[in-house]
Amino acid sequence: MRDMEELTFESLDTMLASEGARAPFMASLRDGPDNRLTVTVAPAVTGEADLPEIAEADGKTGEALREILSRCRPIEPDGERLFEICFEDYILYEVRSDSYAAWDGAEIRHGRWLCTLEKSALLDDVEKTTNAFRFSDGTFYPGPWRHYGIYTQNHAVDVIAHVPPVVREIKES
Repeated sequence: MRDMEELTFESLDTMLASEGARAPFMASLRDGPDNRLTVTVAPAVTGEADLPEIAEADGKTGEALREILSRCRPIEPDGERLFEICFEDYILYEVRSDSYAAWDGAEIRHGRWLCTLEKSALLDDVEKTTNAFRFSDGTFYPGPWRHYGIYTQNHAVDVIAHVPPVVREIKES
């Protein structure tokens, strides 16, 4: 059975950023039939060195390569700590490979790995790509939109939602 501790989107970002300069890993993304989007992330940790066999082309090359690799460590997901970010109602989301994610310098974002964006191209396009809209008096349907960015080692997940996500640490008990 799992015990869950509640957090906020912003406090989880602060926690992940304070633990190091490495983006977390996305462990899973689920979107159920009730349009409930759940993104599970794991903090990044430094793994153990695993020096590969190095074929000897010549003594100096092999020695130099072993010296370089002896200082290298893999970055891996922390398999013992997971955090769920659950959007119980969202307007839209997109997932991009981090290798192809373009960053717009005109965006205004707050946060490091889990960001809220007050200005973004995605926010500008909500009315073009969905039935959500802004009334002439400045209010929104279905409610005020907010852009949430979840930026991990291999993925960029952008969510437009009108209610904040529920964030929990998943603990094995």
